[in-house]
Amino acid sequence: MDEKINVAVVGCGYWGPNLVRNFRSFPECHLGKICDTDRARLTHMKELYPEVETTEKFEDVMNDPDIDAVVIATPVRFHFEMGKKSLDAGKHTFIEKPMAMSVSESWELNGIARRRELTLMVGHTFIYSPPVRKIREIIRSGDLGDILYISSRRLNLGLFQKDINVAWDLAPHDISIILYVLEEVPISVNCQGKAHFTNGIEDVTNMTLHFSNGVFSAIQSSWLDPN
Repeated sequence: MDEKINVAVVGCGYWGPNLVRNFRSFPECHLGKICDTDRARLTHMKELYPEVETTEKFEDVMNDPDIDAVVIATPVRFHFEMGKKSLDAGKHTFIEKPMAMSVSESWELNGIARRRELTLMVGHTFIYSPPVRKIREIIRSGDLGDILYISSRRLNLGLFQKDINVAWDLAPHDISIILYVLEEVPISVNCQGKAHFTNGIEDVTNMTLHFSNGVFSAIQSSWLDPN
């Protein structure tokens, strides 16, 4: 590749600094901007990467014609609005999981990306890991025989989210892995949960996925697991 992709990372809280580090290390990319509304975080990023421009204003990223792609690692409640603005500005867009706060928002972003012929990508990191890729390879080979069911548990003690429940926070990892290794999408999904500490935000959930090939999958997610 002769020309590098000029990237801006928006959001430098919990996960954003990892994305900053990674995109800066890719030889195909140039890290052009780092954006966050927290001045202290920006100061810290500037100390680590003095050559990278920083800004507190998302509009500065949108209005920069040199930025080819935007990486969004903000709290989830901002994903849809920022993702839509980024795509409308003609920029390829990477959004940390989950893509948005509802299925309808996700479909809308997908539609914009398709119409504008832009790349819209979600940070499902596990499907790029060698162990998960090996699992798919083994399933494809038939060495395991017929897959009957997949059980997955993703259990934490915290970190509690304020705008999404534990299923939206943790289960995207498991869902992406299951869909990747099975190479199927579910024909039905059911999820039940309970909120123990914050009304309306479930901290324990159990999800079931049924597939047309007969495979059944169960996903347990929790922020309350002492282990």
